Amino acid sequence: MDEPIRESGPHLAGILADTLGGEGPLYRQLADGLKRAVDRGEIPLGTVLPPERILARSLTVSRATVVAAYDRLKAEGWLESRQGSGTWVRRPAGEERGGVDAVATARLFLSDDRADQRSGPGEEPARSDEDVVELSVAAVTGSPGVVAVLSSLSPEDVGSLVAHHGYVPHGLRALRDIVAARFTAAGLPSTDDQIVITTGAHQAISLVARQTLQRGDAVLVESPTFPGALDVFRRFGARMVPLPVDEHGVRTDVIADLVARTEPKLVYLSPNFHNPTGAVLPEDRRRVLAELADTSGIVIVEDLAMGDVALDDATLPPPIAGFSNGAGAIHTLGSTAKLFWAGVRVGWVRSPTSWAVRMLATKTVADLGTPLLSQLLAVRLLEHADDILAERRAELVPARDLLCALLAEHLPSWQWTRPPGGLSLWVTLPSGNAEEFAELALRHGVSVVPGPALSVDEGNRRCLRLVFARPEPLLREGVRRLATAWQAYEPLASRAPARLLV
Repeated sequence: MDEPIRESGPHLAGILADTLGGEGPLYRQLADGLKRAVDRGEIPLGTVLPPERILARSLTVSRATVVAAYDRLKAEGWLESRQGSGTWVRRPAGEERGGVDAVATARLFLSDDRADQRSGPGEEPARSDEDVVELSVAAVTGSPGVVAVLSSLSPEDVGSLVAHHGYVPHGLRALRDIVAARFTAAGLPSTDDQIVITTGAHQAISLVARQTLQRGDAVLVESPTFPGALDVFRRFGARMVPLPVDEHGVRTDVIADLVARTEPKLVYLSPNFHNPTGAVLPEDRRRVLAELADTSGIVIVEDLAMGDVALDDATLPPPIAGFSNGAGAIHTLGSTAKLFWAGVRVGWVRSPTSWAVRMLATKTVADLGTPLLSQLLAVRLLEHADDILAERRAELVPARDLLCALLAEHLPSWQWTRPPGGLSLWVTLPSGNAEEFAELALRHGVSVVPGPALSVDEGNRRCLRLVFARPEPLLREGVRRLATAWQAYEPLASRAPARLLV
């Protein structure tokens, strides 16, 4: 191991603070907590753990407890040790297979054994998914306007593309122009040379991470958050630190303390119709974050992909980068996925001028450019954005309001806030554990995402994400099944405290 990360006892104790105090032997709770921390990316592979005596003192437990936990993890293949080198983290051999990076997103898109995708156009659904009402994937299908645009390319349109060799890593100039114009209209003056077209916003996050992070670096990530971001930072070996969210979005009142304690290299957040809560970050908080970037050198990634799905008439504040004095590194992302259709697979990142060359170089190495046909379709979609938004509102506003009404009628003890935009409700259960309930709900034929799957620290343990971008019959049947599942689960939840599942 070249210059391994050496974890201190006090810091590791902080990561494991909520691990102890549950059910079962103390050493087993500690071992399970360490495994969850590795899965979350908080303890990167190769990290050297503190000696048993030091960790025991930091956790205020006996040394025998830590020894037993380490021994259990060594037997399971999670730890390895060598005389004089200490004890370090590894992944059990049986889990070192393709797809191990997709921890958060695998549950949405891959089969249970992660060996195949759950579904695709023209494919039969997996047998286990045949009769499941799916309320878990925050995505839309193509509206009539989207279908019309996707069907509109002429032979002349295609001919103008194929006359070129096709390697365009920066992106089509026409697309960069329209993206820059949209940012400028939103209050963030931009030029086409600041824009790099990416293969979805997911790749945009990855490009910034590749330029910013080294293994073991701390990243502040809003909790809950977009699951794809968790997988990106986990893949780069980042140590993710939860940034709490309230009804207005990221809590900037805790930023200074978190920065002082964790020394993060990057902050990731979604200020417009936050995924999954739907919150809109107020202007005063955006100014705080812009000042942080300008004065600290911390890189900020603001993901505006969900910001196009505005369901109510309200003017959004300018992007965070619009409040910067230009000294900070704030990267602003967008995508065609949420308003139009995820299958286009086109996104973009707007970076400070000082970062433009290196972002272009990183994109070039990644894949030599996003497919040009998809980019041309993205141009056409953005040209029709207002019309397609009107279509989406006609579809999604009634769906959102129907889901709210159904929950109020059939599950009145659940709590939520009606979001002004986005594709989902963020629901809080009155008791119990969201992961336990989600498993029971699936057995009743409805798929939802539990809060811990969208959280850095497996927090939000009583929360669920319910996607309302579904036809009325599916929403009605989905809530009926949720109510049936809750009727079976509530008596159990009210008798026992929430507990973590491993």
